[in-house]
Amino acid sequence: MKTVRIGIIGPSWWVNYWHLPALQNHPHAKIVAVCGAKLRTPEEVQAKYGESARAYTDLETMLDEAAPDGVIVCTPNDLHYPSTMAALRRGIHVTCEKPVALNADQAQEMAETAKARGLLGMTNFPYRDNPAVQTFRRMLADGHVGKILHVSGQYHGGFGMRRPPGWRGLRARSGAGILGDLGSHLIDLALYITGEEFTSVCASTLTLASSEEKVTLLRTEAPEVGERNDDSCAFLATFASGAQGIFHTSWLAYQGAYAQHQELEVYGTLGRLRWNASHAGTILRGQIMGQHRWETIPVEGTILPSEDQAEEEDYFRPGRHSSTNTTYRWIEAIATGRTAISPDLTDGWRSQQVIDAVIRASASQCWEPVI
Repeated sequence: MKTVRIGIIGPSWWVNYWHLPALQNHPHAKIVAVCGAKLRTPEEVQAKYGESARAYTDLETMLDEAAPDGVIVCTPNDLHYPSTMAALRRGIHVTCEKPVALNADQAQEMAETAKARGLLGMTNFPYRDNPAVQTFRRMLADGHVGKILHVSGQYHGGFGMRRPPGWRGLRARSGAGILGDLGSHLIDLALYITGEEFTSVCASTLTLASSEEKVTLLRTEAPEVGERNDDSCAFLATFASGAQGIFHTSWLAYQGAYAQHQELEVYGTLGRLRWNASHAGTILRGQIMGQHRWETIPVEGTILPSEDQAEEEDYFRPGRHSSTNTTYRWIEAIATGRTAISPDLTDGWRSQQVIDAVIRASASQCWEPVI
């Protein structure tokens, strides 16, 4: 394998938590550049990212001078498209955080450019690699629940109740608030696990308005909301197979501590399967026609939740330090000369198409096609 030279665009806590372990664990990865708005000293950068890392504040200069083989884009959402396109045009592989763009047109151009140039463009949807998600997907593909009739899902966090959402709460910077932040994962999980395709949606997005006197939820489209984004989103969906879907995502749903909670349930003609993940652990359960109690499906590599168990980030995202880490797999693909990676930028585009349709549906209060 060749050494893979990596540049980081937008260093942040998430880079430190998710991407950096993969970069440090992979024997052929070397960080050569870090680009961010904040000016960092060489000593600061090298102490965290290694002796080969150089600090930049200008993206174009970094790409030209450092000439990385691949870059990790972990900026606010409005910079995903220009950063990714700048790298792809130079023949540089990219892994981009979700949502990959501000709209589906940008996401499509990113995906098609990567494909046309033979580059590995990854969308960082790390929850796909949860062993319970893999088992869930395999059981559905094997016909465990029969023909899929209904899909329901939720992805909740309570952190929006503790602090303002920052740049994620501004439309110009993020495109969508909670819908882009957690909702993009929820949409991708539904697509990936079930193999179904969204065809239309009907939606409601809400924004929290608070003062010393009262707390109010307003329609995100209300004039008084201004440039604020959605804090809560609920939407109905139809799928190409005729199945129904119902989804909710919010960062106003108290979870305890800073925990998050994901759940996806699929009902079919033969029974149902339900996957639940939180900072307390992961569980996959099922009921086949005729069963009256849940059956817990054993999944190696996960921690079962319990009431007296302490919360842990890695219970929620197992595999951070393993070869299943999305970033690790991306580096491995570059090092070995592979021509495909999953999830790729096309998967990010598919998620963005649904996001755009949900935004349109909330504004029109009508069913909108996913295009």
